[in-house]
Amino acid sequence: MKNFISLLVFLILPILSIAQSNKGKVIDIVGNPISEVTISSGNQIVNSALDGTFSINASIGDKITFSKLNFETIITKVSNDMTIQLFENKPNLLTEVIVVGYGTKKVGSITGSVSQIKAADILKTPSQNAMQAIQGKAAGINIVTNDEPGANPSIRIRGLGTLMGGRDPLYIIDGIESSSLNGLSTNEIATLDILKDASSLAIYGQKGSNGVVVVTTKKGKGTIKVTYDAYYGQKFIQRKVRMSDSYRYAYYNNTALGSSSYFNFEQPNNTNWLNEITSNGAVSSNHISLSGGSETANYYFSATNYKEKGILNGTQFERTNVNSRNEFKVLDNILKISPSINLSIVNNTPKPLSAFTNAYKQSPIVPVRFENGRWGVPLRNIDTGVIDINGSDRFNNVGNPAAQLYYTNEQNKNVTLFGSIGAELKILENLKFNSNFGATFDWSRGFTFTPSRDIFLSQNATAEIANYPLSSPINTLNQRRGSSFRWNWDNYFTYKKNFDKSELTVIAGMSRATSNVSENLSGTRWNVPEQTNYWSLDLSTYNSEVAPGSVVSNSNATPIVSIAYFGRLEYEFDSKYLFSASVRREGISSFNESKRWGIFPAVSGGWVISKENFMENNSYFSYLKLRGGYGEVGNGNTLNSLNTPVFASGYNYAFGANQNIYPGNNQPYQVDPNLTWETMKEIDFGLDFTTFKDRLSGSIDFYDRKSSDVILPVTLPSVLSPGLVTVNTGDVSNKGAELSLKWTVKMSNHMNYWISGNYSYNINKLTNVDNAYFSDYIGGSINNGQWTKKVLVGEALGSFYVYQVTGINGDGNFTYSTDRVVAGSYLPKYTYGLSFGGNYRKFDFSIDTYGVGGNKLYNGKKAQRFGGENVEYSSLQNFWTPSNQNAANPTPFNEVPLSSTYYIEDGSYLRINNITVGYTFPKFYEKINNIRLYVTAINPFIFTKFTGYSPELSGGDNANPLGNAGIELDAYPTNKTFLLGLNVSF
Repeated sequence: MKNFISLLVFLILPILSIAQSNKGKVIDIVGNPISEVTISSGNQIVNSALDGTFSINASIGDKITFSKLNFETIITKVSNDMTIQLFENKPNLLTEVIVVGYGTKKVGSITGSVSQIKAADILKTPSQNAMQAIQGKAAGINIVTNDEPGANPSIRIRGLGTLMGGRDPLYIIDGIESSSLNGLSTNEIATLDILKDASSLAIYGQKGSNGVVVVTTKKGKGTIKVTYDAYYGQKFIQRKVRMSDSYRYAYYNNTALGSSSYFNFEQPNNTNWLNEITSNGAVSSNHISLSGGSETANYYFSATNYKEKGILNGTQFERTNVNSRNEFKVLDNILKISPSINLSIVNNTPKPLSAFTNAYKQSPIVPVRFENGRWGVPLRNIDTGVIDINGSDRFNNVGNPAAQLYYTNEQNKNVTLFGSIGAELKILENLKFNSNFGATFDWSRGFTFTPSRDIFLSQNATAEIANYPLSSPINTLNQRRGSSFRWNWDNYFTYKKNFDKSELTVIAGMSRATSNVSENLSGTRWNVPEQTNYWSLDLSTYNSEVAPGSVVSNSNATPIVSIAYFGRLEYEFDSKYLFSASVRREGISSFNESKRWGIFPAVSGGWVISKENFMENNSYFSYLKLRGGYGEVGNGNTLNSLNTPVFASGYNYAFGANQNIYPGNNQPYQVDPNLTWETMKEIDFGLDFTTFKDRLSGSIDFYDRKSSDVILPVTLPSVLSPGLVTVNTGDVSNKGAELSLKWTVKMSNHMNYWISGNYSYNINKLTNVDNAYFSDYIGGSINNGQWTKKVLVGEALGSFYVYQVTGINGDGNFTYSTDRVVAGSYLPKYTYGLSFGGNYRKFDFSIDTYGVGGNKLYNGKKAQRFGGENVEYSSLQNFWTPSNQNAANPTPFNEVPLSSTYYIEDGSYLRINNITVGYTFPKFYEKINNIRLYVTAINPFIFTKFTGYSPELSGGDNANPLGNAGIELDAYPTNKTFLLGLNVSF
């Protein structure tokens, strides 16, 4: 019996070794699981599950093959607990899609200029706004970031085509129209598809004149999945401006005043004001999601908390997002219903950015506080020449920036709720109907408490409470409430039919949208209790609405309604010849009835040359496509107030025989009844290719964009109109080229690397103004009586127009027409980005860079002088004297300087945006699919000739080309951030 059992075991063991089950997991280059990978060994064929795991009956040492469309095939040997990493081969032109207006298109069928950025590239640079994270990752898109907590970046796609409003792109978030991505967590985004050329934009009509960013959020599928992503980091000022110390300050100002003893060189204080108002910032994010689905339903729930402590003392920003997205298929999959909702709660504690300018300008000899505890102010003892609380000589008008932050009490809260409900009905085999309704509600509230008496005492160190005027408020409290609402409803049919070698798609529908539905209420009263829990208008000393210090304002905006009818036809023959045409007829309520409607057509085509028979033996290009298009797009997004009569109060009129004086209102400017669209027309040609055995892929674009009927102000004779009138009178040109390349190499089954880059060149110019009354449209004020910009035909929008520095040999007389020169524009002529990354076994790394060039910046804080302010350390290195007449800097001075080329600086820069190193841990617990730990440095290095805090100067949310865009004044310095992050999935 024993011999029989031994024989049986001897015979069965080889069979067991052949049939044993081996388990493993398939992951991508960053460690994420890959599902539906075909795994074969001998006669065994299985597919990986949603979490990437698989089980196959194969013997140790047998060959096993892993293959999946869009990934390279790997052949290796069976081992225990295998972890197989698959590398992307090339874009799958047959199945990968890009979202366009009211539908999707295969990558290979795109005939316009569209850039797609995926979640992995967005999340590499942690940020509170996704557009900050993609800086440098797409050609033709100039993104100027702003590191102030909660601030929006400035986005310009293919240049700037308008001056007086409507400069930002349209955002479409799962069909919901939006003006920004600030209310959406970056963790929620699956892809960003950026439509750049007019042939792609025309389907969106007047809303898409500045580009469209189509956002597709993450959805649930397959078995239940839980993910957790978190990071924490510290923030620092990226670069500081070295200011003069107390000795050099005294030397500079004594020289300016022609005195050797006005300021004593031995001062008791040497304050570094920037250090006094800043500290290390911090940022953290926690995101968790739950997703899954089946053939008839899927779900996705998530929550994100983002916190940021700014480098400016006291600034705080916190946003919490809660999301729910679902999809249900009913009636045997004939009807699909897709509800989604996003709740965003933001708490923001801002501080005045002018504190940075005050810290720059305040004298280092002024202490933060005097010995008796009073705030330091610039008072000089005329006998000793040193700073003294009892001094009688106030030598500058700069406030104490530390006191400025201490006494600023402002808090804002926003609750934003946006969501959509979509339905897709399959009417026939080739015909479906889509209806999507999206809406955004925003509620805001905030307060500002101003301790007026304390501020007076802080700026008057020797004053007492008795010196404060009794008629002035002890404090003021402003409370405000606001609400806004916008919605859009899109309905369209899609007919899609495949023939023998052809594919036809026809879309027709209509869209209705209402925006600018808003109301704001603000109230201000005097003398509330100092305790924060009693900050209420009802507890004011003045409770009567007509009492002094009681101010209530209420405003309701005029809603803007747009109605559009649109259609698009797409035809593809033999996957070689591509054609697309669209038209949109749209009306908008912003204009007079006779000027409300416009028609916006577009046409584009493509030729996949690599599909032709004569390319069969071609060994260079595996894919080559030529495309071109033309489109027209209106811009009705200019400032709504341009077409609304405004009445100003405070005018007195004499009536009757006795000429009694009566108060009244006046309309300060006229409204042109013919005001209508600005129209953008663009021709675009492009080439897409892959070569070198699919290692190198790229695209080249050339475009010529002209914006006509651009709205500009004109000054009519007083007999025709009192003041300015805005009219359609200008033409703006943007011409450029774009290049995008990516090189991918797989060196082994355990190592690969990639290099990608893009370059964009754009020339912006106001080519024509055909109204004789247009003149002197100036801007760029630096708040000292000087202006720096002017709109000039033949020059870029936002061009600096300042006095030319000629040195001591100038004629000494300044005339407007001869001594001012065009000194460049803040708009860059070229932008570029370069990225490098790869994987080695379980390690991944990436480096992203971004740069701009051909632009100028104005050092406004350096130019905003009145007398007695501090100066930069470099100003004393080489200044003019009778014996040094070729100096780089002027002789020391203490008066308001003219706006001149001395303050114009090179605005080009190259910055390392991101350096990331990550490690994916081996699987050590069955329930955990993936654990990745990473460290990231954001903006660690910058290379620039600009001497200010930051070469990124958007000019605020409005980014007005005739405002502070490109002028460093009250600007938030760029930060560098070092953080540690974790990705976990179950």
